[in-house]
Amino acid sequence: LGEAMAYRFAHNDYHVIVNYRTTKEEAERVVETIRQNGGKATALRADVSVEADVDRLITQTLALEDRIDVLLNNAGLNRDGPFLTMSVEDFTRVVDVNLVGTFLCTQKVAQTMIERQIAGNIITISASTALRGRRNGANYCAAKAGILAFTKCAAIELAPHVRVNCVLPGYMETDEVMERFALHDPAVRETLEASIPMQRIGQPDELAAMVEFLCSDKASYITGQSFFVNGGNYMG
Repeated sequence: LGEAMAYRFAHNDYHVIVNYRTTKEEAERVVETIRQNGGKATALRADVSVEADVDRLITQTLALEDRIDVLLNNAGLNRDGPFLTMSVEDFTRVVDVNLVGTFLCTQKVAQTMIERQIAGNIITISASTALRGRRNGANYCAAKAGILAFTKCAAIELAPHVRVNCVLPGYMETDEVMERFALHDPAVRETLEASIPMQRIGQPDELAAMVEFLCSDKASYITGQSFFVNGGNYMG
């Protein structure tokens, strides 16, 4: 999903900062693709759950452009397991990356936007399971539910200077989703798609299109809202 958003914003003449923690080669591949197509991109390493890393990431970004117009909180982590045997470490690590990381990046970036009087846009990413739950996902669902409430609070406090909105993707054709839900198996995929009103799983660029809209002037009166991009699989 992050890759699709990076390409779309690069196409719109943004200098895209591709953050990574361990997937350096993947981040550099995205950057190289953007550059080959005439765009601007830089890969920077940071663990978004660590405040010092986020501070360094923002300092490095501002050294490149001296402003941040858009923040896409795309870092995420899954450590699924049965609730009764889930370790505290597995619970807190998922919350730290998904929720604390969103808090740290949003807070630090919003500070730079307000200091520079930039009408910025911040996007958070949740999931429909934040509202309905699922087996083996107590840590992930709790973190994603926290993001929904966090988005509203941040939107209230940062308005009118900065707009904050949330997107909730459904099943998207990404490597992680395909592997996690065994969707490379045609029978499994067919069964899943039959349960979705739109009769298919989504494409990453469809989520990127929603994010692009929310960060545009066409959405200038929208803040604190959550948008499902899931083919009707969940209707909140």
